[in-house]
Amino acid sequence: MDPNDIITALVGTAAVTGGFFGGKKMGNAQASALAVDTVELLQVAVNELRMQAEQKNELIVELTTRVGVLEGLVTQRAEVEEVHAIVNRIAEKVGASCEAP
Repeated sequence: MDPNDIITALVGTAAVTGGFFGGKKMGNAQASALAVDTVELLQVAVNELRMQAEQKNELIVELTTRVGVLEGLVTQRAEVEEVHAIVNRIAEKVGASCEAP
């Protein structure tokens, strides 16, 4: 073998070795970039879910308040109807009429 053949073989081997390790390094870099992108997407999804949960909690508080108000109105109406019934019984006993014209 002459020196040119040896040099050509060494250059070829160096190119293959460099390509292998360069490709491996590039693959690792791409894998890292993909992992970072995935983490960012997951963070966006988690933030969106947190925001939706907060909105639902606010809606639950609002609806609970409305239910409380409605329960109060129903109780007041029942009390008023009870008072009307008592007034009508008293009116019947005294011979008066409390019915609206």
